[in-house]
Amino acid sequence: MPARMTLTMRRAGLVAVALALGGALAAIARRQLRDSPRGATESTTYRCRCGTEYRVSGTDRHRVYWPEGAPGDDPVLGDSCPQCDAPLPAGRETQTGVSA
Repeated sequence: MPARMTLTMRRAGLVAVALALGGALAAIARRQLRDSPRGATESTTYRCRCGTEYRVSGTDRHRVYWPEGAPGDDPVLGDSCPQCDAPLPAGRETQTGVSA
């Protein structure tokens, strides 16, 4: 076999292996996201001491609060309840008002 053909076949083989590995890694990542107990779409609710309910997504300092019924592009801006100015849970503190 000519040297050029052997080199071309090797390259084609390496590309095929890379594509197969990429597909396998993508399938694993999809499965982990699907089976994850804390998926990106999971949210809980939080009831402030004043009675206002919020939809909550995220954890620790990455928590985002939306007033119940608010559209996804209208979160609470700040770290306190807009109704009573009580602090919303953040950091690693326990969320005593959270219900699933």
